[in-house]
Amino acid sequence: MIKKNPHTWFVSIHIPQQKKTGHYARRSRTFASEAEAKQFAAARIAAGAEVSAGTLNPHAPKRIVGPSEIESWLAEETSRSASRAD
Repeated sequence: MIKKNPHTWFVSIHIPQQKKTGHYARRSRTFASEAEAKQFAAARIAAGAEVSAGTLNPHAPKRIVGPSEIESWLAEETSRSASRAD
């Protein structure tokens, strides 16, 4: 029996190394909705973390949000919420 994963979004956070080892560590967490992922990402950015996000396979359409795009991705929620209120 195949169990379907209810989580479709992930947020990945860069974990700074105490020593300069040349390794780049990240920790990821999964979420059931884009809104939950955005809320978590916004909190981590406010704490000064480098964040990326995206959808998990096999979710389609696939979306990857790199660290340079996170701020605009978070802003999408505000504009979508505002248009739903009408």
